Amino acid sequence: MPKKKEIWAQIISHLEYHIPRSEFEIWFSHTALKQLNPDLAEIEVTNKFVATWLNDNYITQIKREFKSILNLSPEILFTYIQPSNRQDKNISEHKRSQISTTKLHHQLNPLLTFSNFITAKNNRFAYTSALDVANKPARDYNPLFIFSKLSFGKTHLLNSIGNHFLISNPIAKVRYVLANQFSSNFSLASRNRKITEFRQYYKNLDLLLLDDIHMLAGRQKSQQELITILNIFCESRKQVVMAGNSPPSQIYTLLAHLRSRLEGGLLAEIHSPDQQIKIKIIKKKAKEKKLQLPDDVAFFLANTTSDLKTVIQYMVSLETYTSLYKREIDISTVKSIIKKRHFRKISLNEIQKHTAQYFSISLSDLISNRKKRKFSYPRQVAMYLCRNLTDFSFKEIGKAFGNKDHSTVIYALKRVEKEKEKKEVFNDINKLQGFFSKT
Repeated sequence: MPKKKEIWAQIISHLEYHIPRSEFEIWFSHTALKQLNPDLAEIEVTNKFVATWLNDNYITQIKREFKSILNLSPEILFTYIQPSNRQDKNISEHKRSQISTTKLHHQLNPLLTFSNFITAKNNRFAYTSALDVANKPARDYNPLFIFSKLSFGKTHLLNSIGNHFLISNPIAKVRYVLANQFSSNFSLASRNRKITEFRQYYKNLDLLLLDDIHMLAGRQKSQQELITILNIFCESRKQVVMAGNSPPSQIYTLLAHLRSRLEGGLLAEIHSPDQQIKIKIIKKKAKEKKLQLPDDVAFFLANTTSDLKTVIQYMVSLETYTSLYKREIDISTVKSIIKKRHFRKISLNEIQKHTAQYFSISLSDLISNRKKRKFSYPRQVAMYLCRNLTDFSFKEIGKAFGNKDHSTVIYALKRVEKEKEKKEVFNDINKLQGFFSKT
């Protein structure tokens, strides 16, 4: 058997082919195979945060590579170097117990990091402020308030701060929370008379990242509670970072005291990106997704909307299109995807009901396993419509059709796409789509 170092190099080279480069560098660049036998593969990583993420998200791919390369199916164990004895002395036994038994609930997206955030003139101040806070929390800018009218990267920066902080402090307690979630949890705690426990939870955090702060407008009790939480963090010299769609002065029905507290920190605006920046972002995302995107398509996408989140959603649809149909992307493809996304919001059940009615069969027959064309053809058309007129995944669509496997949905889509050349099939799809496009 080759040496462990050579085996691991071969495995991660295979993984690198299937994982975006930015993700690969974050999670696999500092890993090593420390032990290997037919029953166990011990992989050393930098800290608990990385170990947890790899175990939750890449364990299946890693096992598959061991099977493919070595024809082995060992259990995978991620290990990391424990803090030194000197550091251990500064951590109480109670604290160590908490670290070893508590699962991370930070709600961060580990793919949103400083390394894959595209900086430009429109966002450089917000980026440098966020990075400074991540490196030196609660020193100069507390709270840090990031704002922009549309989706220009606020959430990305909040997650970047949390991920950076955890890499440097893997045992820290970090929480990313949406303002709506904060308000709902507060209301629940208030009804159950557990305000003390609610405040204690936040008091125990080392870093709080609160997104969509504008959603607290008009919720006076939630705002008052947030003031209390901010006071706790300020007294404990712990960092708070918030994001919203406008500066505090323009969030209407915001309590004067809360507005004053937010304006007392650092305000960092992300301005609208220009055309060149949007194209740069689109090309970078395309490279990460291994999408072959011609320059004219990138230019067209950049002009579809000012909202970057919507552009990224279009690219996710393009990724699905290329993986399913193995065709090149052109402007007509993008136009088709945009048109589909403009259909009114409809449910899977609504599509099923109208498709069954159109083909004069019962709903139970539509979602059944009956294989006669009288039932299988309407079922495949319904699956095709569900995928093309909604944002539901293959798995979610399969579940709605009697817990069918996602591969069944993919087969249906390919079958309908192929049969669309027939006039009968083409007309069926157009008539049904025409119904769902009506407002």
